[in-house]
Amino acid sequence: MNNAQVLETARPQKKSGILSIPLLKQSIQANWLLWVLLTAGSCIIFFVINVVVCSKNIFTNVDMNSVSTYVNEEGLSWLQILGMLEQMGFSLSRIEVMSRIDLNSIISDLVYKIVGVLLPMIYVMVVSNGLIVNQVNSGSMAYVLSTPTSRRKVVFTSFVFLLGSLLLMYLSITGTALLSEFIAGLMREARGGTRNMNVLRTVLLCYSSFAALFALGGICFGASAFFNKSKNAVAVGGGVCVLCFLCCILGLFGNKVFVSVGIGVEAMNVFNYASLFTLIDTESVKEFAYTVYGNPDAVMSFSWIWETAILLGIGAAGSIVGSWRFLKKDLPL
Repeated sequence: MNNAQVLETARPQKKSGILSIPLLKQSIQANWLLWVLLTAGSCIIFFVINVVVCSKNIFTNVDMNSVSTYVNEEGLSWLQILGMLEQMGFSLSRIEVMSRIDLNSIISDLVYKIVGVLLPMIYVMVVSNGLIVNQVNSGSMAYVLSTPTSRRKVVFTSFVFLLGSLLLMYLSITGTALLSEFIAGLMREARGGTRNMNVLRTVLLCYSSFAALFALGGICFGASAFFNKSKNAVAVGGGVCVLCFLCCILGLFGNKVFVSVGIGVEAMNVFNYASLFTLIDTESVKEFAYTVYGNPDAVMSFSWIWETAILLGIGAAGSIVGSWRFLKKDLPL
């Protein structure tokens, strides 16, 4: 009989239920400051981007009448202008592509796949590692298991805390995103533009980001429960997070929009296949939301539904595998 089994046999009779309130309070006390700082940081990022960037009228229609007047007044010919543009690398085909670029899609990719997920990803990595494997590594898990708290309670309570805190974080981010977009819309209206606010699009984009962080959280939590050494858990959980983040950045340069204007390389798109953030399908969410709002130019897309389902499945699978291992393995107590 190993040490863990001796402790579990010798301790008092366990109370019913699988949620430990004292352990949950302990997790809150240990991580509330980190949660507040990273949540506030994420909310500030969303607020600044929406108010400073999205309050501008990104799209400017070209007034061809004014262009024609200028050409005639200067005694120029369209052949001269086209020749000059060709020499500068702006062919007619490239100009046509650039005129169709949706800058909102690029901003959505930058915000919901890269900038907006960085701080929540750090939170997931740090907290997941501290919930189980750090306590096992430091020996404090021996004290926890010597009380009427079973391994099942430990792993379930830890998962509930991670999931609940991540969900609360994204509820705060979603609220901030909606508020800041509303303010940005008012600012655009004041400048003579359109409010152009789509609540459903914003909510679904935040939900997709949450699903991606839940997937990474499940992997990190599973690694924390699976291993007895912090360095091993960090290597697996943190390694997957960093790899996904870096591949998402590199894959952005393979985006069809960047490639079409000559600032991207199509081969870089291969990195998107190595990142879970690729399953945050901003284009599908946009088309779905615009169709619901009655935009005749939008095409209904449901890809985001199965992509977020895959992310949620990955998070659940990682948590289940790690929890099963924690319940069965010998602990160095």
